Amino acid sequence: MTATPDSKLRRALHGTLESLPPSPVPLERIIRRGRRIRLRRAGAAVGGVGLAGIIAVATLALRAGPPASVPPAAPAITAGPGGVFARGTADGHPWRLAVQDIADPGYSCVPAIVLNGTDADPVYPAPGNAASVALGQAVRGVAFAFIQLPAGVGGVIVNGDQNVPAVTVNACGYRYRLAGFSYSLAGPLRITLAKPYPGWSADVFVPTPATQGGSAQAEGLWIDTYIATGPTASAALASGTLPGGQGWIIKVQFGPGGDCYEFDGQTSLGSTQMGYCGPVSIPAGPETIMALPLGSDEPGVGATGYAVQVSPGTARIKAVFDNGSSVLATPRIVDGRKYVAFVVPSSRSLHRLIWLDAAGRAMASTTALPRYGYSQFQP
Repeated sequence: MTATPDSKLRRALHGTLESLPPSPVPLERIIRRGRRIRLRRAGAAVGGVGLAGIIAVATLALRAGPPASVPPAAPAITAGPGGVFARGTADGHPWRLAVQDIADPGYSCVPAIVLNGTDADPVYPAPGNAASVALGQAVRGVAFAFIQLPAGVGGVIVNGDQNVPAVTVNACGYRYRLAGFSYSLAGPLRITLAKPYPGWSADVFVPTPATQGGSAQAEGLWIDTYIATGPTASAALASGTLPGGQGWIIKVQFGPGGDCYEFDGQTSLGSTQMGYCGPVSIPAGPETIMALPLGSDEPGVGATGYAVQVSPGTARIKAVFDNGSSVLATPRIVDGRKYVAFVVPSSRSLHRLIWLDAAGRAMASTTALPRYGYSQFQP
């Protein structure tokens, strides 16, 4: 007896269904239900509808699984309150890593990975990016690090014995998948994947603060695998004229490299420049006071530029010099963060900084001021 086209199609379809992985609804039950419908209604059109339903289920089953070369997503571990994805104790000090918004209230969200609420690394989701930071004497001989991981990686192993799981954090409309940990600077650091992942080496590179040579001015500065992770904002904070008639300008560049400042001065001999980067803080954290000396061999020429990232409630900064004179600096908003900048001529030295609110009232003050590099102060 010659098989009809319809029977050939049914046998071919049945063979295809048997080769598919199990689905939530057993395919045999769907087939039996289709046969009952065809017997009950005895209509070719109805049989076609049943066949179309089976083909649709088969197509969904084929599309459900990921490609064989890409591992399925690892189980998601979500961050704790405040975006905390790692915590522990190092050198007797508790520590925590979190993803937080570091923009001032009322401005567009700026996500950053923050250590202990003081030192931030503004980065955006980019699997493969890793960074580390050391705090110097505050936590001796220890560094802190994070790695951004793809969905298929469940975690990493630190120095062969510390298993660190990946944690999912949602912040500022972005989704991060992070592994965070502390480690000793006394020996080499080796990070390996818990399981192989296509396109990734078994060893994961994490930059180490040891390359900074132990400089105190490197404390609190994150070292990223690639600095270009995330946008960088820049702007001029202040400009003016030095006593000798030379113009000057102070600029800031805010991004994964830190709060980086540049002090440019123009003299009759040409232009001079001084630049330095300092730690990035959150709005409620300590403020970094940066000093940028700009010297010159010309008599009466030279100055020190000062720049500070200030708290949201700061309306002005009053800089008091050693002779009692003072200048007022008004904040400039750069990427949702407030900065002030001013210049102290070489004939004077900075004696005190005073934080003023909108009504002109003093909120805080300090005389612990750097002559070079930076110091930190909590208003």
